[in-house]
Amino acid sequence: MLVFAFAQGLFAAGVAATFAMSLGTAVTTGALAWAAVFAKALAMRFAAGEDSRVALAARGVEFAAALLVLAFGLALLMGAQGAA
Repeated sequence: MLVFAFAQGLFAAGVAATFAMSLGTAVTTGALAWAAVFAKALAMRFAAGEDSRVALAARGVEFAAALLVLAFGLALLMGAQGAA
């Protein structure tokens, strides 16, 4: 973005756009981190002191989410290998 703006003679606009994108990235990352911490605290509160079935179900959901992330990562890796 900054190189394009410089090539068009709009360096100040490119700098402003770069700052705006970095601010948006920071806000999005912070919101996702906050949501993850809140969701974990909520899940721990539901699982704490409860029946062992609830704890087992929570572990199962956690394991399924980990497998989903692994599958997504492998799909991205295979796609990157195929594009090269």
